[in-house]
Amino acid sequence: MTKKHYLLNVTGFFSQMVERMKADCRPNIANHAKKQYEKYNRQLEALKELG
Repeated sequence: MTKKHYLLNVTGFFSQMVERMKADCRPNIANHAKKQYEKYNRQLEALKELG
């Protein structure tokens, strides 16, 4: 698995987690998942710019 595929999978996971936690009324976990999504999405965008 390449770094790009890994980052795509991780960002997708955290994106889904944000939605699930919002639906389950778990705002603290949703906020943490959103921060993690943003972190990995920045890495993915930087990788896309290089390639």
